[in-house]
Amino acid sequence: MTPAREKPSIDLTRHSAAIFDLDGTLAQSENVWEAAKVDVARRYGLVPSRKLLDAHIGRGLKGSFDELFGQSLSPASHRETSDQIVVLADAMMPSMRKPVPGARELLCRLHDDGKRIAICSSSPRLHIADALAMLGISQRIEVVVSAAELPLGMPAPLPFSTTLAILALPAAEAGVFEDSLPGGQSAHAAGFAVFAAGSGFTVPEFAFCRVQAESFSSFVENHRRKRCREMEPGNGTQQ
Repeated sequence: MTPAREKPSIDLTRHSAAIFDLDGTLAQSENVWEAAKVDVARRYGLVPSRKLLDAHIGRGLKGSFDELFGQSLSPASHRETSDQIVVLADAMMPSMRKPVPGARELLCRLHDDGKRIAICSSSPRLHIADALAMLGISQRIEVVVSAAELPLGMPAPLPFSTTLAILALPAAEAGVFEDSLPGGQSAHAAGFAVFAAGSGFTVPEFAFCRVQAESFSSFVENHRRKRCREMEPGNGTQQ
């Protein structure tokens, strides 16, 4: 395993907000979307390659079937295939979606520290709402942006720049937690500091990220140590 290229802490002292991706970041649900895509593709006599599936992680449904069919689909065909995938994902999600270890704890700690919390995800809004309810964090979320409702999804910067506009903050005042390359690129292009957590996120392709780690556990531990230091007598940050 490649050693984690991680800085000592996820210092958000100068940040007013934290923005979290959903699939793969807060809830492990990419496996559900993949299973639904594969099932629908087989209805058309097609088998998506591992390379194609991996290339579209974090990018929503836009574009993957164009590449699979080897041509640009009409808007009607896009809606047809996307609707089939969403219906299948709806059926499978409750039993297959699981929390990402450490992610909810970190989000709650940041919220309790007074950070504004937003969600920016490629998932449909209904799936975002269901996942937040499953995690028990709906009341901690101030802003939710679904890239599925936008003309451009990740890795374009629009999803995160839209989130920023709703928060009415400069990019320097918010940090983004991501688990995929398209999502990280989208946030980086929008001007955010990116904190990346996920298997394989420590390779050179992700060097643009402020912090790279294999899991959220190190983020949580770093935040815990930082808060303990802040609460020590003489540090001037006691509450």
